[in-house]
Amino acid sequence: MLDCRNLTVGYGREKNLLNKLDLTAPKGSITALLGANGVGKTTLFKAILQEIPYTGSVFCDNTCLRELAPRQRARLISILPQHLPAPALSVRETVALGLSPHVARLGTVEWERVEDAVDAVGLSSLAERLVSTLSGGERQKAFLAMLLVQDTPVLLLDEPTAHMDSTFIARFYELLHKEAQKGKAILLVTHDLGEAFAEADRIAVLEQGHIAFVGTATEALEQEIPEKHFSLTRYVAKRGEKTAVFFRAEH
Repeated sequence: MLDCRNLTVGYGREKNLLNKLDLTAPKGSITALLGANGVGKTTLFKAILQEIPYTGSVFCDNTCLRELAPRQRARLISILPQHLPAPALSVRETVALGLSPHVARLGTVEWERVEDAVDAVGLSSLAERLVSTLSGGERQKAFLAMLLVQDTPVLLLDEPTAHMDSTFIARFYELLHKEAQKGKAILLVTHDLGEAFAEADRIAVLEQGHIAFVGTATEALEQEIPEKHFSLTRYVAKRGEKTAVFFRAEH
């Protein structure tokens, strides 16, 4: 479980971006964090990762992340960032970096885990390619594979499907749900509300430095969160027994 308590982040004399924020991402579930641009979603991730100063506390289960060394934190929490690096490493070598918090040297078993993760995201044919030569979507897949290998109790994902092709997005969420079923706490940022409501177990809305709503996706729809907080119009499409909900900004 990821637990942020009374979290406050400010820059100089500017108004606090996060103000006494409380947010929990439970084990075994996907929590989608929604909010307009600039409200502090990426800032929250940076605080959780101990990359910026803050007041308050961040816990993984009962462990305070502030008190841990970087390598210890990397055994508990991993991230797929919005802006991905382009290391001069192959896909296979990049994915193997996910094991660095756990082992000093990779043996046969570890390399098998790497191969399994590369295959799971559909990059086996590109395993020897330099990550720097990949498209944005392919790079996202490579770093997703690295997260799978890192195998932490908490996963953070910042706009994880931004560059993915539509055919892989379904596979991406299939992999994510499998990780949640293992008891992991998953917190992801997305601007695609249709995607969030279709795939997430819980919805959290960040507004004016604090969490304005948190609850199940069903509760969010019942309380008209997309309409009230994002000025969207809801549409419902049915085909047989299947129902799809999507949203649109009306002008």
